[in-house]
Amino acid sequence: MAALAKRVKVLRAPLVKGRIDLRWLLKTLGAENVTSLLVEGGGEVNASFLLNHLAQRVAFFYAPKILGGRDSRRAVAGDGVRSLSEVIQLADVRHERLGDDLMMTARVV
Repeated sequence: MAALAKRVKVLRAPLVKGRIDLRWLLKTLGAENVTSLLVEGGGEVNASFLLNHLAQRVAFFYAPKILGGRDSRRAVAGDGVRSLSEVIQLADVRHERLGDDLMMTARVV
């Protein structure tokens, strides 16, 4: 960490319930004039941003492959929602082919 801090600004985010305080992180980045952030994480990171209403847009990539399985990795993990009234709505959904893959982008409502 010390070697990295010599070349770039390193932020040490506080933890809330053992997880990075994302609201603190976004406010801190905003104070640094960061106006756009690409979050490329696993299911837990994606769920943290989505379920806390911190994401404005999403992009999902689909490949012509089936992984499946009870213990397979999920694009959005976390605790999920408890009812249909809590689902994350998407708008302005667009699809684009990228070779054999499909990219879906949307605005989070």
